[in-house]
Amino acid sequence: MPSRSALRWAVTKTVLLFAACVLTMQVIGGMIGGILALLSPGVLDQIRQAMASGNSADLQAVLMQSQASGPAILIGSIIGEALGICFFFILRGKKLLTSDITTTVPVGGRWRLLGTAVLLIFGVQLVLGLLNAAIVTTGYDPSQVQSTLLDPVLNSVWGLLAAVFLLPFFEELIFRGAILRHLLPYGVNFAIVTQAVLFGLWHLNLYQGLFAVPMGLILGYVAYHFSLKWSYALHALNNGFAMLMGMTWMPGWVAPAIMVVAALGAVAVLVLRRDRIMPRLTEGNGELRAFRIGWAAPAFIIVTAIMFVVCCWMMTIA
Repeated sequence: MPSRSALRWAVTKTVLLFAACVLTMQVIGGMIGGILALLSPGVLDQIRQAMASGNSADLQAVLMQSQASGPAILIGSIIGEALGICFFFILRGKKLLTSDITTTVPVGGRWRLLGTAVLLIFGVQLVLGLLNAAIVTTGYDPSQVQSTLLDPVLNSVWGLLAAVFLLPFFEELIFRGAILRHLLPYGVNFAIVTQAVLFGLWHLNLYQGLFAVPMGLILGYVAYHFSLKWSYALHALNNGFAMLMGMTWMPGWVAPAIMVVAALGAVAVLVLRRDRIMPRLTEGNGELRAFRIGWAAPAFIIVTAIMFVVCCWMMTIA
């Protein structure tokens, strides 16, 4: 095990760059998206007319409508994430686009394990869906915040393509590439769990984060054993399935049926093949010291605490 100071510094550097990436994505990406929205055809004329009328409500309505412009938000998000990734070159250098993408720790039964990962992902979706359904009975729909944030982006073909193919690649490069590989010397489980926690906070709302953390664990395991291309493929599959669920022509029973079958399949695989799966899941046992030292770093505590508060606060905007 590397020294205490080396571990704490590795975690500190990781979370500070993570925070810088999030700020870049939100601030610069948001500014770019806002400027592009305001420059959209007809928006400036509408603003001038609202200002001339002297009605502040009209002006506010025009500004809110422009800020909800899907293409502008999409372009801003892409540019913001692309700029944010640059911070991780400080962490990894040229490895970010070479060994971080291709490195594997080969294990047998690749297709069986990848299939199990798919079942687990859909199973987690089922659990989250059931949790959401239970909360909805109280009169509050936690998934509404996700719709509020994503619907403007997903109401176009380009938005769907970006959500399914481009943005998952950026996220895999950051979490299962840079962060996972940087923390691996301090323990397999420590690296996989830490990047999964940060991945959950990355989504900036508690509802998505509840799914993103277990999703990050699964993708982290896949990336560690089978390289980034396979975690990216599963990430794209998950996003594509989520988009498909929202299609108006899709019968309402199809998605729940798929998730139920997948969940039952995942449970069956985990039970019937536990003698082979459990040793792989526990291969990093004995890493409690890494968690105690790494997660006790002041930067980790401060960044994760602030991000968690933001995630909870975002649940109030629906």
